[in-house]
Amino acid sequence: MHKLSILIPCYNESQTIHELLTRVIAVPTFWEKEIIVIDDGSTDGTRDILATFQDRVRVILRAKNGGKGSALKDGLLQVTGQYILIQDADLEYDPKEIPSLLAAIDSGVVDVVFGSRNMRPREREGAWVPRFGVWVITKIINVLHQQKLTDVWTCYKLFPSEAAGDFAPGRFESELLLTASLSRRGYRFSEVPISYHPRAVSEGKKIRYRDGIWAIAVLVADWMVYGGVHR
Repeated sequence: MHKLSILIPCYNESQTIHELLTRVIAVPTFWEKEIIVIDDGSTDGTRDILATFQDRVRVILRAKNGGKGSALKDGLLQVTGQYILIQDADLEYDPKEIPSLLAAIDSGVVDVVFGSRNMRPREREGAWVPRFGVWVITKIINVLHQQKLTDVWTCYKLFPSEAAGDFAPGRFESELLLTASLSRRGYRFSEVPISYHPRAVSEGKKIRYRDGIWAIAVLVADWMVYGGVHR
């Protein structure tokens, strides 16, 4: 039986973290699981809520905000599972769909599984500008790394813990660089359809358009330094 480490980075998520953790804890799975929450310097009461879950999840408190990628990097140092899953602390992604990602690994034919928001086009929510941005970045990774993915900037990424060292600190671009690194190392990718319920900036959404522009620059620079397919 595999063991799953679920990493949940959070920053000022007092409105959603209780419900999110309740859902993650309740997810039925044949895999053993551990839940690690990395609080990235919250100041809105998130830490008080996390304290009520101390007996069910492991909590890492960072002194100041350093970005999603840096928070995840700290969490990766604590994992004990054979596989790692990233879960955002908002409610945009529904934890009840986690078992579908695990099932793809159980099939024995893939190493890395992404939850794709674009494989359910009729259910796909969100403004067209950020959706177009994700489409562009997905195309860039597909071209540079010879992949056929449909959604590379998804929260749900399930990958072997042996690849944890490939994760670079930073902000939102860190997950994209992980995708590039996993591709270079020859891991076999798969995607499963997931639902998505985006929130607005006024509701706490933190990623901005400038993060997309920065991500494109970082991906191109990464490719220029390390290249594409090394498999």
